[in-house]
Amino acid sequence: MSFISRYVRRYPGKYTDLQMSIRSARMDMHYSTFYEKAVSYGVQTYILMFIFFFLTPYMFLTPYFLILEPYSSIITSDLVLAVVPLVVGVSIFRLYLMYPSFTAKSRKTKIDMVLPYAASFCFGMSKGGSSIYEIFKELMKNPHIYGEIATEASYVVRDVDMMGKDLVTALKNTANVSPSPVFKDFLENLIPMMEGGSNIHHYFEIKTNQYFEHARKTQEMFLKTLELISEVYVVAFVAVPIFLLITLVTIGLLNLEQAPYLFQALYIGLPVGSIALIILLDSISPKEDLGMRYVEKVVLRKSMSIDEEDINENEYATKLKFYNKKKLYKKILKQLKNPLEPILREPLKASVISIPLMLIPFIYLDLGINKQILISAILALFPVAAAYEYKMRTLAKLDKAVPDFLRRLAEINEMGLTLNNAIGMLLKSDIGRLSGEINRVWLDMEWGGEMKDALVRFENRIGTPSLRRAVTLIVNASLVSEDTRDVLLIAAEDAENMLSLRKQRLETSIIYIATVYLAFGTFLYVCYSFSTQFLPSVTSLGGQNLLDVEHIKTTMFNTCGILGFFSGLILGEMAEGSVLHGLKHSILCLLLTYASFTMLMGY
Repeated sequence: MSFISRYVRRYPGKYTDLQMSIRSARMDMHYSTFYEKAVSYGVQTYILMFIFFFLTPYMFLTPYFLILEPYSSIITSDLVLAVVPLVVGVSIFRLYLMYPSFTAKSRKTKIDMVLPYAASFCFGMSKGGSSIYEIFKELMKNPHIYGEIATEASYVVRDVDMMGKDLVTALKNTANVSPSPVFKDFLENLIPMMEGGSNIHHYFEIKTNQYFEHARKTQEMFLKTLELISEVYVVAFVAVPIFLLITLVTIGLLNLEQAPYLFQALYIGLPVGSIALIILLDSISPKEDLGMRYVEKVVLRKSMSIDEEDINENEYATKLKFYNKKKLYKKILKQLKNPLEPILREPLKASVISIPLMLIPFIYLDLGINKQILISAILALFPVAAAYEYKMRTLAKLDKAVPDFLRRLAEINEMGLTLNNAIGMLLKSDIGRLSGEINRVWLDMEWGGEMKDALVRFENRIGTPSLRRAVTLIVNASLVSEDTRDVLLIAAEDAENMLSLRKQRLETSIIYIATVYLAFGTFLYVCYSFSTQFLPSVTSLGGQNLLDVEHIKTTMFNTCGILGFFSGLILGEMAEGSVLHGLKHSILCLLLTYASFTMLMGY
C-alpha cells in the first residue's frame, strides 16, 4: 500500500492535525506511514468481518451457536453482510487515526501531574549553580521520577546535542509540540528569562509555588467531584439492586417468565457498571506512584588498573565457571535469607501464593459452589492485599521522615560542614525510620565509597518518590558546590508539599469510605430483612409453591458478594487512586457477606 503513503505525502496540508498529534504523542513515525497503517488495518478488519458473516450460515449448523438461532435470519441477511463489515472496518480505521490524539491527551495529564515536582527540581538545580542545559539533561536521565517531562527534556537535549541547535531554539521546538499548555507556558516564559540574563532560580521558585497551588486546587475540584460520584454509587449500586430484588420477589409470586432476565441483570449489570465507574475514577483521579514502579539506578564503580596476564582458554573457562557458580550460590542464599523480599518490593508477585490458596475451598470445604468461590476470592486477595498494605505503610512512614531529615541536614551544612560530615553528624540524632538507613549511608562512605554512590544505593533501598527526587537533586547540586543548604531546603519543601496533598486527600476520603460502607451495610440489612421476615411471612401464607426462597437467598448472597468485591475496588480508587489499595476493603466486605448470610440468615 505504498501508493497510499505517496498520496498522503503529496497533500500534507490535509493532515496537519494528524502530524501534530503524532508529534505531541512522541510517536517516532512519519504521518504518511501511520496513515498507511490505519488504512491497512481497516481493510484487514473489513476482510475478516466479511469472511465471518459469510460463514455464519454454516456456523448455525453446529450446536454451539443454537443460542443465536432466533436471530439467524438477521445475522445471515445480505444487508448485514454488506453493511456490518464496512462499518467495523471504517471504525477501526478512524479509531487508529485517533490513537495519537488519545496518547497526546494522556501525556498531557501525566506532564501536568509531575510538573510541580519538576519545577521544584529546576529551582533546586539552578539555586545550586547548574545551567539550564544541565538541568534539562538531568531531567532526561530520570524518567522513573519525572515521567513524561523527562521525555520532553530528552528532545531538548537531542536538538542541542544531535541537531546542533541552540538551547533557545530547542526549547521553542519542544514548547510548540508539547501536548500540555501549562508546560508549554513554562518553557515559553523561560526563554525571555534566559535571554535577559535574569536570576533564573527566581523564575523557577515562582513557578514551583504556582504549580503546587494549582495542584491543590485541582485536587479540591476532584474531591468535590467525588461527592457526586459517591451519590451515584449509592443510587446505582445500592438502591437499584434493592429495587431489583423487590421486583424479583414480586415477579416470583406472579410466576412470570421475565424473572431470569432480572437475575441476569444483577449478575451482569453490577460488574459492568462497577468496572465503568472504576475506569472513570481512574481517568480523573490525580494519582501518585508511591514506590510501585521500582527502577534501580546502576552505580558505576571505579576499578584499579590491573596488569594483563597470560592464561589459556581452558583455565579461563574453568575459572569463569567457578565464578558464575559462586555468584549463583550467593544469589540463592540471599533469596533464602529473605524469601519475602521480592513480594514486598513488588506486591503483585504475591499472586504466586494466591493461586494455590484459591484451590483450598474447592478441595477441603463441602459447601455450595457460590460459597466456595467467595472464600476462594478472599484467600486469593489476601496475600496481595497484605503485601501491598505493608509496603505502602512502610513507604509512607519513610516519606514522613524525609522533610525532617533534609532540614536537619541543611542546618548542619549551614554551619560550614561538608555534606559528608553533615551526614555523620546526623547519626547522633533520631530521625525515625530513616535512622538505620542513614547509618548505612555513613558506613558506606566510611568503607571507601563515594558520597554519590552511597546516596544512590540509599535511594535504591528506599525508592519513595520524595526521596528519589531529593537524592537526585542533592547528588547533582553537590557536584557543583559544597554549599547545598538552599537545595536541601527546596527538596524538603517539595517533600512537604507532597505530604500535604496526600494528607488532604486521605482526610477527605474518610467521608466517602464511610458512605460506601454505610451503603453496603444498608444492602446487607435489606437482605437480612427479606430472609428473616418477609420471605417466611410469604411462605407461611401459602406462597411456597410460587416463590423459590432458596433461589432468592442465593441471588441475594451472590449479589452481595459481587457488590462487596467491587465496592472495595471503588473505595481504593476514591481514597488513593489505586484498586490495589481497595483490596483490603473488598476482603472485609466479602467477609461481612459470608458472616451475615451464614450466621444471621441461615443460608
